[in-house]
Amino acid sequence: MQMRVDRLREVLKLVQPAIPKKSAIPVLQNVLLRNGQAIANDLETMIILDLPEVEGECLIPHRLALELLKYVPGNELLSIGQSKKSIEFSWNGGKAKYDAADPKDYPPLPEVKEGSRGSVDGDRLVKALMSVVDYCTTDAARPVLSGVSLSLGETIELAAGDGFRMAYQLLPIAFPAMERVIIPAHSVRVLGDLWNKVPPAVPLADSLINQVIAERQIELAMGKGLMARFGRVTLFSTLIQGSAPNFTALIPKEPPLKVRVFAPEFERAVRRCAEIASDGSDIVRLSWTETAMTVSAKGVERGSVEADIQVQTEGGTGKIAVNAKYLLGYLKGKEGLVSMCVKGAQDPALFRHASSP
Repeated sequence: MQMRVDRLREVLKLVQPAIPKKSAIPVLQNVLLRNGQAIANDLETMIILDLPEVEGECLIPHRLALELLKYVPGNELLSIGQSKKSIEFSWNGGKAKYDAADPKDYPPLPEVKEGSRGSVDGDRLVKALMSVVDYCTTDAARPVLSGVSLSLGETIELAAGDGFRMAYQLLPIAFPAMERVIIPAHSVRVLGDLWNKVPPAVPLADSLINQVIAERQIELAMGKGLMARFGRVTLFSTLIQGSAPNFTALIPKEPPLKVRVFAPEFERAVRRCAEIASDGSDIVRLSWTETAMTVSAKGVERGSVEADIQVQTEGGTGKIAVNAKYLLGYLKGKEGLVSMCVKGAQDPALFRHASSP
């Protein structure tokens, strides 16, 4: 088979998140080219890219091929041929030959049951998934918290939590089947990466304006795992077994104390205190009056720091202590007003923002 070097190089970069760095199954460190597709699989996440240039089937050693093609001009035409135990690349002015595994040893594609299939607004869904995924735990002892809980039906609910904090978002988007699944955090991040890097497939007849404002649809299907398809990308993910916590029951009822503050100003104030806070237990203290909030931190040996910002409040004065890293993670990238609702100094704080959890 033949294809341009830059074409294969792009594909190898796109599938890289599904190539395990180390694996007890060596064949997974290859990319399978077969029947017009390029496939990578780490047994949790499988990426399939449409690649019409592919004829027949062969396995490409991902790391070696990607390193080689960094130094071959992108406009060169690459010829790829595989024998039983090796694969050969050749182009004008050079060639390379590597040991290769048998394509028949590569894991088969997963099955997707009929009925649990539909399309939704991908821009909104992927953005929501990415906004909650960082709240998943990395503790292997709590697998149901290591992924994003996704509930599909008349609306779409997304939630994640690590035992110390949680994020929840409700999207007014309907899906034609009722499903409740837990998607591994790694698969969610791979989906977000591909969504941002692969341009949407828009009919050429459409005007430029229509292409810009068009809703990007993502097709979802459920089987033994989750399938997500958009453009020339298909992603399969295993699902985490078990039942996710009832996240909505963990959201505090509307607390009596409310503080509204501009997110960028709040973030800058917390960052001023974060270095001193890290000297202790990463705690910043928030205290407020009707019109102002003081953000402060005290280190074990390096002194203290505080910053004052303007706020709007309801319900009177108050104070709480929060983890600086968690608070900065929530505020990062947000614009406009953030609402903080508090019942008491020892109770959980509830944060809200217009376009995110």
